[in-house]
Amino acid sequence: MKRIDHKKFEKFLNDFNNRTIYKEFSLEILAALPDDKIEQAIIDYIDTKILDYDMELSVVSNMSDGFQMVYSTWALEGQINNGGFNQFFFNPSGQFADMALLSLDMIGATEYYEILQKAIEIHGHEKDNKALQGLYSQRTHQAFSETYKITSLGECDTAFYKLKNRLSELRLQYIRSNPHLFVGS
Repeated sequence: MKRIDHKKFEKFLNDFNNRTIYKEFSLEILAALPDDKIEQAIIDYIDTKILDYDMELSVVSNMSDGFQMVYSTWALEGQINNGGFNQFFFNPSGQFADMALLSLDMIGATEYYEILQKAIEIHGHEKDNKALQGLYSQRTHQAFSETYKITSLGECDTAFYKLKNRLSELRLQYIRSNPHLFVGS
């Protein structure tokens, strides 16, 4: 078991909690951001625009394709790494599935695109599964845990995990190649 270096962890938390959150974005800001900070800065910027999370999809949908790409693929990746495609579709992040699919195509993430396309297909078929939908509708942790016994999305999780988290690299390449898509909203 790997030991946690508490000083490094405290520094990480301190740096994260004290990071600059940009309410405006410019080419100059984008160019000045180091590669390891740029995605978080873009997510933070988008979050400053979402005043009501019931309007999250609407707000992001009205932003540039670049912002949509970062937000939708970031949400996809985070949810899958935390609980798989089942969690992605269970949580509000699932509303970004189509946007994420277009975004994966936009950044040339072909393998991720194919996996998400398959997951969307499986999820669509599972909407007819009364037992699964009954568990989803309960909106409890226990019911959600039970859904993993029924869903077929696990095969997509396995394929996604085999790709070894290359999405950040693909996003970064796209951001650096298309900075004009990350100015304004």
